[in-house]
Amino acid sequence: MKLLIKLALTCAALVLIMIIAFRLHTLLGWGLFIVLIGVMGYISRSSYYAIRGSTAFAADQFELALAWYQKAYASKPCPEKHQIGYAYMLMRTGESEQAEAVLQKVLSRTANHEIRMQARCNLATAYWLQGKRDEGVKELEGVFEHYKNTLIYGNLGYFKLMHGDLNESLEFNLAAYAFNSDDKTILDNCALNYYMLGKMTEAEEMFEKLMSKSPKRAEPYYYYALTLKKLGKKEEAAEQIKQALTKELSFLTTVTRIEIDEAAKEMNTEK
Repeated sequence: MKLLIKLALTCAALVLIMIIAFRLHTLLGWGLFIVLIGVMGYISRSSYYAIRGSTAFAADQFELALAWYQKAYASKPCPEKHQIGYAYMLMRTGESEQAEAVLQKVLSRTANHEIRMQARCNLATAYWLQGKRDEGVKELEGVFEHYKNTLIYGNLGYFKLMHGDLNESLEFNLAAYAFNSDDKTILDNCALNYYMLGKMTEAEEMFEKLMSKSPKRAEPYYYYALTLKKLGKKEEAAEQIKQALTKELSFLTTVTRIEIDEAAKEMNTEK
């Protein structure tokens, strides 16, 4: 609210200055207008670079996205949300240690609660990618105490599943499902949790709900295929593993392309 008031007062002051300048002399008014446009363009260039980076990221051009976000980060001032975006691009391109350093700087400077929560969520991922899984889980649990949304339920549910007690993680993932039963990550966590516990019927039910939403990555199709195979549904399993072969892996995955290829060969032979 204070920021909005400050912004409104600044805009009002600029308008008043423009009016006075035009009244003094038309050329003075237009000159001031051009200067202000130039200053605004210079100040907002980091946002322009970030938009270009986000566009490249949406097209899966990760190196190009990183290059644009690097330009945004190097531009001063660079809004904190773009600094977090830069850290995320670093993680997506394998630079999780550098991402951690960027996020720690953000956390040391910001007093904005929303920004702090976003930075901590990304910091947890940076820890996870470096193999510091205890730190990753602890960081997200700390965020979860103060800030609950679908993204955190999904990320923390996955972390707990891959680094903890399966029954405890199932309890958490079912609570996440109660919070948002439509989210693909939460559905995937529940389905995989059931699979890892050997509860294939429940896993199949969750995977069916997930598949109706056409997940983008390979892992759900891979584990759904394994689930169907264990249930004796070999033809359906072969069809799902075929889909897995056409999808990209998640950057947080524990599955390898070799595992998917080997499973596909085995299922096609048994079909």
